[in-house]
Amino acid sequence: MRLTRERYRELVREDSALLATAARNGLDAEVPPCPGWVVRDVVGHTSAVHRQKESIVRLRVQARTETPDLEAPPGDDGLIAWFEQGVEQLLATLDVAQDIPVYTWYPADQTTGFWQRRMAHETAIHRADAQSAHGDISPIDAALAADGVDEILGHIMCGYTDDPAFEFVANGRLLVIHMTDVAESRTLIMGDGKYGPGWILEEGATQDADTVLSGTASNLDLWAWGRAPIEALEIEGGAGLVNRVRKVAADATQ
Repeated sequence: MRLTRERYRELVREDSALLATAARNGLDAEVPPCPGWVVRDVVGHTSAVHRQKESIVRLRVQARTETPDLEAPPGDDGLIAWFEQGVEQLLATLDVAQDIPVYTWYPADQTTGFWQRRMAHETAIHRADAQSAHGDISPIDAALAADGVDEILGHIMCGYTDDPAFEFVANGRLLVIHMTDVAESRTLIMGDGKYGPGWILEEGATQDADTVLSGTASNLDLWAWGRAPIEALEIEGGAGLVNRVRKVAADATQ
């Protein structure tokens, strides 16, 4: 974890408030990063995720099959208030002083701490979705965004998916990622096997990079999630490798 538990919860609250504000500008507006979705879908989906994870932590669920069913969201008149109520329930339940064993989809971390971190990122990305329907997206908190780059390019893409259908043959090519506003770098190492064991994210930058991708932590996080265009970043060494990384990220986060 890069941030404290308290900071993750603060960011859930802050981004949830921004999401609700955007939703009040209109539930029927289309969401450009999510074809077929309108803001109503973003609000309902995000609250459903909040409520499911809240129940996992509160009930100390130990297996996916034990996760309880969720109530259906209300109509438009009560939707935003329902979302805000779910946020408060989630934050109250996540206010635990230690990592307690619970079910998660990430085998390396089966604790409540995983959900504190994941819910901060889930909320930030869907807040961006709601804002995109009505104008510009405000930047993700820089520290959270840098943590988000580690999460999607590290935990989600390297450590979670082991489906044999995900293949990435790159012969040891190296992508260096510079997060300019937090002065941090990562090196993405792509091996010659199935992505997972052949896809490694390391701290720092190598001098032997095939491609260098630079930008603010927020723009890099949003780009990895398909919420910011590649034009928001700078590329040295050609876009081919960068485009492949984005494709794998998209496949891993469907």
